[in-house]
Amino acid sequence: MEVSDLHRALNTLANLDGRPDSARLSALDAADALKAGLSPDDPLILLQRLDTAGQFAKEGRIIAARQILDDVAAKAHKKGYYGVEAQALFRGATLYAALANANPDYRDTAKLWRNRIAKRTESEFAEYREALGLLDTQIAALNAKPRDRDRIVASAKPVTGDEAVLLSEPETRFKASENGLNGKDGGNTDPEWADVAFWVRADGSVADVDVVGRSKSPPGSWLARKLKAVAGRRYVPLKGTTDSRGVYKVERYSMVYPLGIATGARIPIRSGRGQLETTDITLAYRHPAAS
Repeated sequence: MEVSDLHRALNTLANLDGRPDSARLSALDAADALKAGLSPDDPLILLQRLDTAGQFAKEGRIIAARQILDDVAAKAHKKGYYGVEAQALFRGATLYAALANANPDYRDTAKLWRNRIAKRTESEFAEYREALGLLDTQIAALNAKPRDRDRIVASAKPVTGDEAVLLSEPETRFKASENGLNGKDGGNTDPEWADVAFWVRADGSVADVDVVGRSKSPPGSWLARKLKAVAGRRYVPLKGTTDSRGVYKVERYSMVYPLGIATGARIPIRSGRGQLETTDITLAYRHPAAS
């Protein structure tokens, strides 16, 4: 287990350092480490393979991700691990819903994945059947005009407790000049990140967005755009939260410049196009005291 945990940590670090090949290998190694120490039928192995599928999806390798999700779902079903099967199917439904939102050609496939959950009656599938409604609301909110978004969010069934479920965020596009690029020298090699805290209020809106930490290398102007997008987020309405102010969250946004091999060269260089990575680090910060 400890070795597998180490590989999972390396997977996260490799993604944040812009090393997709290393990240993919670490995800695969994490599953292999579990296989070496657990029985072949242990559900933890299947759960780790879901993370591997997520890594492939992150890299745009959709077919590979789908094959893993299908395989995990089939093996989990055969062994009676219906909770694991439900997770695999819901990840597939979420993946293809996002793809269908960007490309209508995926709509039929997205519907098939959705139906694989909707038709199941086992108790382990109950929360995932309910989550399909939130997924539908999320897609509707993404496609809605700004003036209609609040109405769609308000119609969502409230979530009980302290789990904040994101429905929509205004699209943020970064120009090369806003990424802190170094022109012909490629992307920035210094860590470039910011820790951003905010409250998710009962109605699903966001309040008190604040930068509570940042890298020594000052984040580029992308940060201002990201802060504006976070302030415009809409979450599923909340009820019964521990804190009357809502749910407190802290996320780290890291501008990552992936490593790659230039044509005709062997030495890896940083891409001139950065990509923003998000990591939930709420547990690393204390809730601010109520005023």
